Amino acid sequence: MTVFGIDISNNNGPDIDLAQVAREGFSFVFAKVTEGDYFVDRTWPRYRDAARANGLLLAGYHYLRADCDVQAQADLFLEHLGDAPSMVDFEENSGDLSTFWAFVRAMNARGRQVDLSYIPRWYWQRIGSPDLSQVPGLIQSSYVSGVGYASELYPGDDSRFWNGFGGKTVDILQFTDSALVAGHHVDADAFRGSLDDLRRLLGHPTPATEGVLMALDEAQQSDLYRKVTEIWDQLLGPDGQGWPQLGQDTDGRHLTLVDALAKLSGEICAGGTGSAA
Repeated sequence: MTVFGIDISNNNGPDIDLAQVAREGFSFVFAKVTEGDYFVDRTWPRYRDAARANGLLLAGYHYLRADCDVQAQADLFLEHLGDAPSMVDFEENSGDLSTFWAFVRAMNARGRQVDLSYIPRWYWQRIGSPDLSQVPGLIQSSYVSGVGYASELYPGDDSRFWNGFGGKTVDILQFTDSALVAGHHVDADAFRGSLDDLRRLLGHPTPATEGVLMALDEAQQSDLYRKVTEIWDQLLGPDGQGWPQLGQDTDGRHLTLVDALAKLSGEICAGGTGSAA
């Protein structure tokens, strides 16, 4: 199945009726929160609350700018995002992919993950067609012509607009900036999958698993995520590639902490430990 959503900001005005959006069959809303280290979208709080009140899946996005300090951008974004899933808008004025990853690391250092990455194919080509295989939740935009209802404009699940690039599958397609929704012309997105699939992409627990974390508040969940990430890094090394200082295996790969302990244990056993009289 395919579900549809909209992408909105202050540029669309403050008066989009999200109850009507839900009645028209849309399932999710991506709304702008901040840009650079200086701009806060005044429409975010209202759209955030209205999306939740009407059962729409939600993510808030930050327009990343290369001409602003990355750390300050992460601070501003998280100050206003709250506990909503996060999306990075990476396009005109966002710099190269090193800026993207610097922002992701800044978010992780603050105990938050990036769930979605809006990277249009045209911008990816402009910055040299880098590897995107590790970016979270790729959203790409290719627009059909015309104005009308999203269901009429959607090019279909087999459209070439869905073709992946940079070693990454396209998770969400923004296929028009002129969909007529609740009396407004807005960007419309498609997701090829179920609502539970989309919840997982956004980092939400699905109904079958939501009980696992429901006892933890947002701060505790962020703390748990940070600790699990730290444990993972300590065990497997940077990017899961082992630790150079621990040596290498027979294939020349760096040893993980567990590998190094196993090797040390083997060397001790091979050397003998003697016997007690």
